[in-house]
Amino acid sequence: MKTLLQSPPVRECAATACSFNDGGCHAPAITVASAGDAASCATFVESTVSGGVAEVTGAVGACARSECTFNTNLACTAESITVGPGATVSDCLTYRPA
Repeated sequence: MKTLLQSPPVRECAATACSFNDGGCHAPAITVASAGDAASCATFVESTVSGGVAEVTGAVGACARSECTFNTNLACTAESITVGPGATVSDCLTYRPA
Protein backbone atom coordinates (compact mmCIF):
# COMPACT_ATOMS: atom_id res chain seq x y z
CA MET A 1 0.00 0.00 0.00
CA LYS A 2 1.26 3.48 -0.89
CA THR A 3 1.09 6.49 1.37
CA LEU A 4 0.55 10.11 0.39
CA LEU A 5 4.32 10.59 0.63
CA GLN A 6 4.67 8.19 -2.31
CA SER A 7 2.14 10.04 -4.47
CA PRO A 8 3.47 11.99 -7.47
CA PRO A 9 4.61 15.46 -6.40
CA VAL A 10 3.54 18.69 -8.06
CA ARG A 11 6.98 19.47 -9.50
CA GLU A 12 5.99 22.94 -10.66
CA CYS A 13 2.91 25.15 -10.46
CA ALA A 14 2.52 28.31 -12.54
CA ALA A 15 -0.91 29.16 -11.09
CA THR A 16 0.43 32.17 -9.18
CA ALA A 17 -3.05 33.36 -8.07
CA CYS A 18 -3.60 30.10 -6.15
CA SER A 19 -3.42 30.39 -2.38
CA PHE A 20 -1.58 27.06 -2.19
CA ASN A 21 1.22 28.27 -4.48
CA ASP A 22 4.00 30.07 -2.61
CA GLY A 23 7.18 29.24 -4.47
CA GLY A 24 5.67 25.80 -5.12
CA CYS A 25 2.50 23.91 -4.31
CA HIS A 26 1.88 23.50 -0.58
CA ALA A 27 -1.51 21.75 -0.69
CA PRO A 28 -1.09 18.37 1.01
CA ALA A 29 -2.90 16.69 -1.91
CA ILE A 30 -4.46 18.05 -5.08
CA THR A 31 -7.26 16.64 -7.19
CA VAL A 32 -7.12 16.75 -10.98
CA ALA A 33 -10.68 17.25 -12.15
CA SER A 34 -12.55 16.18 -15.23
CA ALA A 35 -14.18 19.44 -16.36
CA GLY A 36 -14.90 19.14 -20.06
CA ASP A 37 -11.66 18.99 -22.03
CA ALA A 38 -9.58 20.42 -19.17
CA ALA A 39 -7.52 18.38 -16.76
CA SER A 40 -7.78 21.21 -14.26
CA CYS A 41 -6.52 21.36 -10.69
CA ALA A 42 -9.70 21.21 -8.60
CA THR A 43 -7.71 22.29 -5.55
CA PHE A 44 -7.00 25.71 -7.12
CA VAL A 45 -8.23 28.48 -4.80
CA GLU A 46 -7.84 32.05 -6.00
CA SER A 47 -7.32 34.01 -2.80
CA THR A 48 -4.89 36.37 -1.08
CA VAL A 49 -4.97 34.09 1.98
CA SER A 50 -2.00 31.71 2.10
CA GLY A 51 -3.10 28.10 2.14
CA GLY A 52 -1.51 24.74 2.72
CA VAL A 53 1.41 23.71 4.85
CA ALA A 54 4.72 25.50 4.20
CA GLU A 55 6.77 22.37 4.92
CA VAL A 56 4.75 20.24 2.49
CA THR A 57 5.29 19.85 -1.24
CA GLY A 58 1.95 19.21 -2.94
CA ALA A 59 1.19 15.79 -4.35
CA VAL A 60 -1.56 14.32 -6.54
CA GLY A 61 -4.19 12.82 -4.25
CA ALA A 62 -6.72 11.88 -6.93
CA CYS A 63 -7.21 12.24 -10.67
CA ALA A 64 -10.63 12.11 -12.31
CA ARG A 65 -9.14 11.91 -15.84
CA SER A 66 -9.46 8.13 -16.17
CA GLU A 67 -8.47 8.29 -19.86
CA CYS A 68 -5.01 9.69 -19.05
CA THR A 69 -2.07 7.38 -19.75
CA PHE A 70 -0.80 8.08 -16.21
CA ASN A 71 -4.11 7.17 -14.53
CA THR A 72 -4.66 3.82 -12.84
CA ASN A 73 -7.81 3.44 -10.76
CA LEU A 74 -8.16 7.26 -10.54
CA ALA A 75 -4.65 7.58 -9.11
CA CYS A 76 -1.78 9.30 -10.89
CA THR A 77 1.23 7.14 -11.79
CA ALA A 78 3.38 9.90 -13.35
CA GLU A 79 6.75 10.51 -11.72
CA SER A 80 5.66 14.11 -11.05
CA ILE A 81 3.29 16.65 -12.59
CA THR A 82 3.35 20.28 -13.69
CA VAL A 83 0.38 22.58 -13.21
CA GLY A 84 -0.09 25.72 -15.30
CA PRO A 85 -2.22 27.57 -17.81
CA GLY A 86 -4.03 25.49 -20.39
CA ALA A 87 -7.78 25.43 -20.92
CA THR A 88 -7.98 26.89 -17.37
CA VAL A 89 -5.42 28.77 -15.27
CA SER A 90 -4.49 25.58 -13.43
CA ASP A 91 -4.34 22.53 -15.70
CA CYS A 92 -2.32 19.38 -15.23
CA LEU A 93 0.17 19.90 -18.06
CA THR A 94 1.41 16.32 -17.64
CA TYR A 95 -2.00 14.97 -18.74
CA ARG A 96 -1.79 12.71 -21.82
CA PRO A 97 -4.93 11.09 -23.27
CA ALA A 98 -4.57 7.35 -23.80
